Amino acid sequence: MPNGTQLPPTSAEGMTERAPSPAWASLFRVFTSPRSVFEALASKPRFWLPLIFLLVVHMGVGYWIASSGVTRDATIAQLEEKDAPPEQIEATERMMDSPLMVGFGTLGAGLGIAFAVLLGSALLFFMANLMLGAKLAFSHYLCAAAYGGVVGLVDTFVRSALMVSQQTIHVRLGLGALFGGATGYPIAFLDTLTNPLFLWSAAIEAVAVSVFARKGFGFGALAAIPGVVVGAAFAGIGG
Repeated sequence: MPNGTQLPPTSAEGMTERAPSPAWASLFRVFTSPRSVFEALASKPRFWLPLIFLLVVHMGVGYWIASSGVTRDATIAQLEEKDAPPEQIEATERMMDSPLMVGFGTLGAGLGIAFAVLLGSALLFFMANLMLGAKLAFSHYLCAAAYGGVVGLVDTFVRSALMVSQQTIHVRLGLGALFGGATGYPIAFLDTLTNPLFLWSAAIEAVAVSVFARKGFGFGALAAIPGVVVGAAFAGIGG
């Protein structure tokens, strides 16, 4: 070049390759840049890391809740409302205070989230592959459900903190809050269905499916609808 001036390299040889992000970073990036996370996972979906992370965190939260006495107090209150005999109430108090029940609460939380991920994956597979014509492997849906669960931890933390601080198992984060302290299946179902934190995790699953299937967000949102309804239905059981 004249005067010894050199232009910056434009070929791939002259460009510095960006080091790939570590796998654990995806657990945080899924909150801020979910599309880029799933684009990187599209060719080889991985679900073990987010699934193990979910198991560990949920078991920790389960231990926290079981140790706080919230479930014990709620169980005793239900027995008192039914005019249960004092002997039954005392026996229930002793059982709920035992270390065994804390262990059941901890293990149950882990098994519960594992079941939720598997069920969510199956519903995504049914809706996207069988009903909408996508041709993805089941591992894609496991990946979507697992990372959706990671984002859903925000809902878990907020709900658990309110349960412990307010000493109640009936926490409303959606439209159920409009009904005050009222309980019951319809209210709990409506509350979960309108809980923005719960819907956030479903939106992450929708993004994952749309990226994996190379479709628009609407395709992923349609595939996620059954999971949202079933999730709200299970949540409604607790009233």
